[in-house]
Amino acid sequence: MDEPGRDPDDDDAPLDEAEAAAGAAAADEALDESLDERAALVLEDLDGVTRRRDGEVVLLAVRGRVFAVLGLDLLEVALDAPVAAAALRTPDTRPSPRGTGWIAFTPKAPDRFALDRAEAWLRLGHRRAAG
Repeated sequence: MDEPGRDPDDDDAPLDEAEAAAGAAAADEALDESLDERAALVLEDLDGVTRRRDGEVVLLAVRGRVFAVLGLDLLEVALDAPVAAAALRTPDTRPSPRGTGWIAFTPKAPDRFALDRAEAWLRLGHRRAAG
């Protein structure tokens, strides 16, 4: 809801120095959450996910299609080509040896942005696999 006397176009204005500094400080705050913990929370929300251990990793599937792989500080996800291409331009992400469209994400120090990306990729991979 718009506030009286407030220009809604101001939302598109660049951050002032104080806002930018506050955002940077929040991004650098230590988290009590790991990649594995965030993935576990996301997987609770996704329907029909089966898990199968394969050596050091866990394969995540829906309707028999593996859409993600979780390992120690590793997330691999099968994504649509445009999403995978964009994901590969983010830090700590590289092509996965699992094939075309698969990305491998190994965040060195998982911050809130890294965990948010991992969550989004898990949800997109699940949606893609579930059809």
